Amino acid sequence: VIASSLNIGPEEFVFTSGSTESSNIAIKGVMMALQKQNKNHLIISKIEDFPILYSAKNLEKQGIEVTYLDVDKYGFVDLEQLKGSISKETALISIQHANQEIGTIQNIEAINEICKGKKILFHTDATHTFTRMAIDVKKIPVDLISVAAHTIHGPKGIGGLYIRKGTPLTKWMDGGFQEFNRRAGLENIPGAVGFARAVELVTSEENEQLIALRDHLIGHILAEIPRTTLNGHPEKRTPQNANITFHFIEGESVTLHLDMH
Repeated sequence: VIASSLNIGPEEFVFTSGSTESSNIAIKGVMMALQKQNKNHLIISKIEDFPILYSAKNLEKQGIEVTYLDVDKYGFVDLEQLKGSISKETALISIQHANQEIGTIQNIEAINEICKGKKILFHTDATHTFTRMAIDVKKIPVDLISVAAHTIHGPKGIGGLYIRKGTPLTKWMDGGFQEFNRRAGLENIPGAVGFARAVELVTSEENEQLIALRDHLIGHILAEIPRTTLNGHPEKRTPQNANITFHFIEGESVTLHLDMH
């Protein structure tokens, strides 16, 4: 069920404890594998989620060169800066599909074309777009994709990593030979079943309803409450995200008043 939602083979999907582990396996596993080929350069954006950012910082301490790409006011990666940052030592580019805070959806099609043109591996963190946005690796041949269950109301503590067949990746957690010898440790079978069921329950009708609710909420807040600003792109954003700044008001006060109602 999960594999078919990405249009991949089941042998290309590894269950993990969540998207944090998935992204750690992807980033560190690829860099460890390609460092042997003198590929010691990683490119990410400055607004990646913590698993990517902190993995990159950890790798820097081990001698890996990391480039942090800028984003514009909407949160989009500068594609020209990306092209200019690529070198012959570049092993991996990791750009999230959509941002966890402002919901902006990156143009992973264009990023993937840049990667494929330079024969560089591409990882995307799809934790906040999986099942909410169509991701078909036959149409967009990304090499690695991180996903999680909790963002679609599935159980916590279960996630997964798509690894395209033939992708160089070093297993760095010692233990057993589970998950095609990609990830050591007993599988969380109940979690995996819950994850699959959560994927089955997401429908296009639900996503359309989320978009309608999102747009209704954003439209009324911006029109009726003064000194408010929408963060992220007004259209190219995830269905479930509405990130708004209320100027001159403490966030804690807004939260407390929302709880009261």
